[in-house]
Amino acid sequence: MKQLGKMSNRSISKNENQMLTDYWLVERENGTETFVFSENEFLKKYASTSFFKKLRSLETFAIYQIEECSVCLKPFTMVLNDRTHVKSYLQSKNKCCRVCGHFQTSIENSNTKSLEI
Repeated sequence: MKQLGKMSNRSISKNENQMLTDYWLVERENGTETFVFSENEFLKKYASTSFFKKLRSLETFAIYQIEECSVCLKPFTMVLNDRTHVKSYLQSKNKCCRVCGHFQTSIENSNTKSLEI
């Protein structure tokens, strides 16, 4: 899983852009990406700034390249909306592209019952 970039739902100032860059900033070591700033470090750095308050009204996303779909085995991109979502996705057993994910979900949610004879 590799971060390709970040984006937001509106135009942002230079200070807000730097804050979001720090929020999503990762370092790669031995093939694993980790966030440079912990949640506490990020809050300590930005919580007292005027532009931090605008973060609540800003939707921000990171775009990730996933090496392989667990079903079709093809690489795909995924948009994740916060660091908690990234951590959860990293820990998930199956990483499916959109098409295979919808297919997998429909199978898991089906109420198929075996017939007793």
